Amino acid sequence: MSSKDEKKAILDRLLKKYNSRSAKNIDTNRRIIVKPAEIYKNYPQNNAEIAKKQCLNEAASSLLELGFVAVDYLKFSEDIEKIYLCEEKLDAIYEYLKKEYQVVPQSAVSRQIQETVKKYRVAGGPMVQRYCEEVLRQAEDPRLTMVPERIAANLKMIDFLEQNQENLYAREASMLVYGDSKWFEDNNREEVCTFLRGATETPREDSEKNDAILGLFYIAPAEQEIFIKGSWNIAWEQYSLETSKLQGGLAITSGDLQRIQRITVTSPAVLTVENKASYQRIQPTDCAMMYLGGFAGRHQIQFLRKVIHDNPDVKYQHFGDIDVGGFLIHRHLCRETGQDFALYCMGIEQLKDARFQNCLKALTDSDRSRLETLTRDASYSGVLNYMKEHNVKLEQEIVSYYLEKDRGTL
Repeated sequence: MSSKDEKKAILDRLLKKYNSRSAKNIDTNRRIIVKPAEIYKNYPQNNAEIAKKQCLNEAASSLLELGFVAVDYLKFSEDIEKIYLCEEKLDAIYEYLKKEYQVVPQSAVSRQIQETVKKYRVAGGPMVQRYCEEVLRQAEDPRLTMVPERIAANLKMIDFLEQNQENLYAREASMLVYGDSKWFEDNNREEVCTFLRGATETPREDSEKNDAILGLFYIAPAEQEIFIKGSWNIAWEQYSLETSKLQGGLAITSGDLQRIQRITVTSPAVLTVENKASYQRIQPTDCAMMYLGGFAGRHQIQFLRKVIHDNPDVKYQHFGDIDVGGFLIHRHLCRETGQDFALYCMGIEQLKDARFQNCLKALTDSDRSRLETLTRDASYSGVLNYMKEHNVKLEQEIVSYYLEKDRGTL
């Protein structure tokens, strides 16, 4: 370490002790001290490096000349016994650290946080008040590093959300609050949404996105779309839509979803598909297809419940990856819709198929840990035990490719 580094180390140690004592509201006349061994542990030892001791001594002497510290020396020696903080020089010390080391002092951070909180507490609603209380409570802990700018940005959004009565997309809200459509998404969305869930006592459900909580404040991440193709007839109040002639299918927005009067499936089966490439590859000849994209979202579940209600005698199937995630998606789909979806091309037969052997992947440690729990479900135990025994899993895209190749559609 250089003498400059040692000076910073001495001041950092002294200020850390000072801030810790201040946070605990300890009223005492005892001075804040640092012993040299706290900076260089071998300082008092006979085998200490002379250069390091000298460097520390020079740093303490320099700080003494600046008036930032007082120094006690051992009798009849140049070795330091104790270094004391001169508390009356705190402001000068903070300015020195800012100028020489670009360090923002904790006191300045605390003052900035107090000013921000005071500004919002004057007229803020219950959510703002709660966030301010949490911030002030955290500010008392010297072990926590707090960023005033982050706190101000969070309060700005929480205050906006609490007052908002307009249906907006998340990026529109970001523009209105920060002047940048992606700022909320890129910087503090998760933090704000986690706070809102705690404040509203709205725990996150399995597979639910954290930002779904924004719906309580009239904010939608984006217009949700339901992708379907095959044998569907969707009826609204004034018109109906037949999809069988549309090879690529269509997308229904969540806004239009609310006004659907009836959904008729004009084929024997409904097939939900996990991944987009497989959804796009398969040309439905005897089913009505729907793209999920992973765990089914709120609007997808709403749509499927309507489908099931209107078409109780249709066969329901699901096609996804032959891996733990694929089966978890299937289980979630069945639970949320209340319908038993049969597994489609997601079994041992596909894992054994000679055409797919080059595409098999080994299980990860995460796969194995999740697999143990899921194996207890009889619906999956056979294929999961095979996967575990042979250390394999398979993505659905190769399966859908050969399904269409066998049908002669490629």
